[in-house]
This record gives sequence, structure tokens and C-alpha cells, in this order.
Amino acid sequence: MKVLRRFNWMSLIAFTLLALFLSKPVSAQFPDSLALFVVANDVSPTAAEQAIAARLDNMSFIVEYVSQDNVTDASTDGMSLVLISATVSSGTVAGNMPGLKDLAIPVINWEPFLYDHLGFQAADGGEFPISDTTAIEIVNDTHPLAGGLPAGIVIISDVQKSASYGTPQGDVAVIAVNSALPDSQVVLFGYDKGAEMFAGTAPARRVGTFLLNDVADAMTDDGWALFDASVLWAMSYQEEPPDKIKMGQPITSKFSLQNNYPNPFNQSTVITYSIPVQTAVKLTIYDLQGKQVATLVDNFQESGIYSVPFNAHSLSSGVYLYRLDSGSEAITKKMMFLK
Repeated sequence: MKVLRRFNWMSLIAFTLLALFLSKPVSAQFPDSLALFVVANDVSPTAAEQAIAARLDNMSFIVEYVSQDNVTDASTDGMSLVLISATVSSGTVAGNMPGLKDLAIPVINWEPFLYDHLGFQAADGGEFPISDTTAIEIVNDTHPLAGGLPAGIVIISDVQKSASYGTPQGDVAVIAVNSALPDSQVVLFGYDKGAEMFAGTAPARRVGTFLLNDVADAMTDDGWALFDASVLWAMSYQEEPPDKIKMGQPITSKFSLQNNYPNPFNQSTVITYSIPVQTAVKLTIYDLQGKQVATLVDNFQESGIYSVPFNAHSLSSGVYLYRLDSGSEAITKKMMFLK
């Protein structure tokens, strides 16, 4: 017996567009790059650690867990990135990795009692309960580590958690703090390669972040946006605020607009484009009704390749258009936001 159904044509169109997007291959950010993830127990990582590993896998990293008892300086050979969970014993890791501070590859760390061993500060960091707000405060929204989020209070967890903090010294980029003690509890910060730290200079990019033991098992979209930004910046995927200077790439002879990545995306994506000569550039976002919903770039730029983060946290799920205008040339492409 046939069953006739009444179709909602708008739903059908949305479904068709989603299928088309999902059927297209998405270029990987870090294909085949190895990430060493130092945890307390590599046989049974926590739910938060598994969530982080899954996030890295989505960026096309190959993630290798190693326990605090088995890690050594040699464990980092061939690795592109090192991440250190707060489940580890700082003394065990510091004892097994005496060369950690001088490691010439990026490190993202959320074990606050390793901050002194990494050369960030004179003594240990600590942890504070996020209490009722489950929030931190972004104080520098112009740095790529802010993930495109605006300055102010950001909810990072759906439930009450504790967060790591430090008091980093030297030429450090402070991104977010505990709003109750902003001068003494920094919860997200970074050192660029060659930056002066409390002890020595950073041999590669370093990030200290708020994750602590289990924040990632109940993290909000904004929390994940900050984590993604930490990885992108640590890996030099995004060199500087893109509307100000070039990405450090060779001068290009081509006007082009690349596919945003990731696509489809949940909250944050990156749009990369190139311009062959110094010119006025405008990068705008529109909905399918033609309404402009965001302007990402609107100024003069030199010849080069630029990458611009776009955070859609205030928008509804759906298909959006992004348009690059430069002189008499324009390119428009589609992207899909899945909330």
C-alpha cells in the first residue's frame, strides 16, 4: 500500500543542500600530522581526553596517547604537536621529560603545575572553581587565540567545572582571565616562537589553557572554539590577525577565494583568500535572502594570502554565502553552518 506524504519544500531544499555539502570532500587542516597526547593513563583515557582526541582527529591529526609513566623526550620525535593533560602528575612528567622546556615543536598544556617547568613563570600555577557562571573572561579579542569570540564573559562549560590558571611572565599574549582575579589568574595565554618567557625564550609556540581535568567532557561551542584556535595558532595555521597583515606567504599573482574549512562547520570556520596587488578588499557574509550578516574585512591590503576566522555563534543554522570583493573582481562561495 502506498503512503502519500506531504512535503515541506523548504525542508526538502535544506536537506538537499546539506547532502550536497556533505558529499564533497573537505580538505584536511593537518593531514597525517602526529600529535602526542600525554595523559595519566593511555589505556583508559578520560572522557574529556577522548573528546579532545576526537577533535584533533577531525583536524586530520594522528593522535598518539602516551602515559605519564612512559613518556620521555624521545617520545616527541617525529611529532608535530604535543598536548599535556591535567590528569598527569607534573613531577612525573617533568622528571621523565627534562628537555620539555626546550622542545622545538608546539606545546599546548593545561597541567598548571608544569607552568614553571615549561619556563612560563617562577612557581606552579593553580586551579579555580568556575562556580555558578562556568565562565572565563576574554580580555584580548584581537589575537587569533581568541577564536573570533568578542571580549567579555564567555561560557566554556555546560556544568560547573574547575579551570587551570597561571601567572605567565615575559612577552606573553594574555587572552582570557578569571574575571574575579584578572591580574593573578590567567586562563588562556600564548608565547610566540622566540618570545621571552620567565626562563629563556620559547623554542616554538606555547599555549597554556583552561581545560584542567574534565572541562572538555561538557564543553560549550565557545569553549571548543577556543580550543580549536589554540591548535590552529600553535601550528602556525593562522599567523596574525588577518585583516592587518599577510599570512607570511609568498606574493601571489592570483585573485582567489578558497573553500572555507571546516565545511559544514559548528560555530567557527576559516576563510582563506589571495590578492595579487595592493587594493581595497571586502569580505562579507550573506544569508540566502541576500541580507548581509557580517563584514569580516573592509580595508586596503597588500598583496598576499590571508586567512580570516568567522564565528557564527549568533546566527541560525543554514547555508550562507561569503563574498570577496577586490577592485572590479568578486567571488562568491557557499558554506553551511550546523548549530
